[in-house]
Amino acid sequence: MSKRSDITTYAPGSNPTYGLIYTARCGWIDLGHANPTGPGKLWSEIKQGQLACHGTGYSRAKYTQQMRKFNLNASVSREYCVRDSLTLEQQKSVALSIFMGVSLSFEALQSNWFFGLLTDSGFSSEDLVSDLVGFYRAVSPGPDYIKMCEPMSKDYSLRVWDTFGSSGSIKNFSFGPFLYDLGPRVGAGGGRCGPLPDFLSRIKPAPAGQLFIEASALGRTKWPAR
Repeated sequence: MSKRSDITTYAPGSNPTYGLIYTARCGWIDLGHANPTGPGKLWSEIKQGQLACHGTGYSRAKYTQQMRKFNLNASVSREYCVRDSLTLEQQKSVALSIFMGVSLSFEALQSNWFFGLLTDSGFSSEDLVSDLVGFYRAVSPGPDYIKMCEPMSKDYSLRVWDTFGSSGSIKNFSFGPFLYDLGPRVGAGGGRCGPLPDFLSRIKPAPAGQLFIEASALGRTKWPAR
């Protein structure tokens, strides 16, 4: 759950793991969610393919998202069988599909009635788009994706917060950004869900069932032909 005091300034080229910024192209970004460490572990497992899954020709990949709030731990963890000998682009597509599925399930967990009594962080407007920034930083490193989202000044970010409310008060169930306008008609109509910038939409998620499948489904789902 982001707080007004979390709002900070982003220094291009830095690698912050905490703070909240507002950007012109990606809306609110939680710098903790945008950390590539978590998706980087998933990406390493898919690339290396070291643990066999369902005999030969497939490797196991596990991805977990977790939180700790008020001395409570909660997590979503899933295992998948991923086809070996995929191209780099296919591997990225599989990784994105797994990443998106677990991210959505984790936000849904935080939105259930119990956690809803403690926090408004489930599907907070910055969560999923920030997750996506972290994913791209992990699988296609090099560009400064946060800079490319065009961070605004701390003063501007504070004005967005004070004008439109906290980032958690707006729920965003997609990976697209939620954008606000402080122009001449400030406040008119509130925010709007905008399109993802092209640099965050180059990888397309692979459909489950051909290149990968959830490991728990093996006993009840016909394995795709190789």
